[in-house]
Amino acid sequence: MYLMQQLTNEDREPVSRLIRDRQDHDEREGRPTWDDGSVLLRLLSAPDPATQLVGMWEDEQLVAALALQHGDPGGAWTDDERAEPSWALRLVHTHPEHRRLGRLITLWAGDYAARQDQPPAWLRCSVRDMNVAWYLERTCGWAAVRRRQDPSGVLTCLQRAPEHIDHFDLMVATGTELWAEGTLRQVSSAVGE
Repeated sequence: MYLMQQLTNEDREPVSRLIRDRQDHDEREGRPTWDDGSVLLRLLSAPDPATQLVGMWEDEQLVAALALQHGDPGGAWTDDERAEPSWALRLVHTHPEHRRLGRLITLWAGDYAARQDQPPAWLRCSVRDMNVAWYLERTCGWAAVRRRQDPSGVLTCLQRAPEHIDHFDLMVATGTELWAEGTLRQVSSAVGE
């Protein structure tokens, strides 16, 4: 079973190790690497109230880390899109030895968002790697809204609606205080009920 929980500065070492493992793997595979790992580490030290850092743990190993941001998804979204209630998934890092974590993170985020008193209209993300964009579209159910060329390459903006999934918490539980509706609140896992 996987467990999603808030990351804090105390988790710096497992987050650093996860980022290094991902970057080393991507370099060996000839894939582009981005500097967003350092942004994730900076957020551990200096948290942003609009951003919740979330870790996915399997047993005692951190297998994924991401930033869940309330509101403006950044990137190439229009003013009208930025005005819609949304959560942005940013700075996502997954361990290279664990397959299909993007799918699990997508399903967890959609289910978690759908369970809120006032769920966002959209989950959104922007990615620069076309292979990742295609994976999110084909395997994870994200829809490409637009692709924009800029000096760093092609930026793909993707979104999907929150979706409640019965009994999903039997596979991926949410176990600590996580941010929702712009505040921190206690979220109980169905495992503990």
